[in-house]
Amino acid sequence: MAHHMKRLLLLIVILAGGCSPSNPPEEVTISLGGEMWTMELAVTDREIQKGLMHRTSIDPGTGMIFIFPDSRVHSFWMAYCLTDMDLLYVDGTGRITATHAMKVEKPRGEGESERTYFDRMNGYSSIFPARLAIEVPAGTIETLGLSAGQSTGLDMRELEELRRQVAIDRWQAESRGQP
Repeated sequence: MAHHMKRLLLLIVILAGGCSPSNPPEEVTISLGGEMWTMELAVTDREIQKGLMHRTSIDPGTGMIFIFPDSRVHSFWMAYCLTDMDLLYVDGTGRITATHAMKVEKPRGEGESERTYFDRMNGYSSIFPARLAIEVPAGTIETLGLSAGQSTGLDMRELEELRRQVAIDRWQAESRGQP
């Protein structure tokens, strides 16, 4: 039953995005660790690079899902991030490749170049090729008992179709001069 509900919710998001190319979906609801989560979508290079920068908090039950166009080893950092958060990477089969408890970094210092700031950041690697990254409030990974090698149960084909459609819709909206 829960699996069918999850598929139905994802299908609704996909269909809603397909019906309105000028207004692609901003979020998707997924099941993670037996709980429902509302995730902001990051599919374009710009969205993936920005992530949750400048956020002072992440509300419970929310986060960001990064759907990459291909599977490869990825690495995130906490540049300009203002709140601790948990990160998990997921491969193309839906298995977790790595989990991290990411801590806020010391802010960029006055007179510190952006290059120097970026160079001192801790990196958080997927270790193995990943198709998704998921950022959630700090402590979530431990609370849900998530670990590397565990299956998430996410439907990777549906998420890839969502990524493809949203990327096309957002590209079309940008080419028409819409935000």
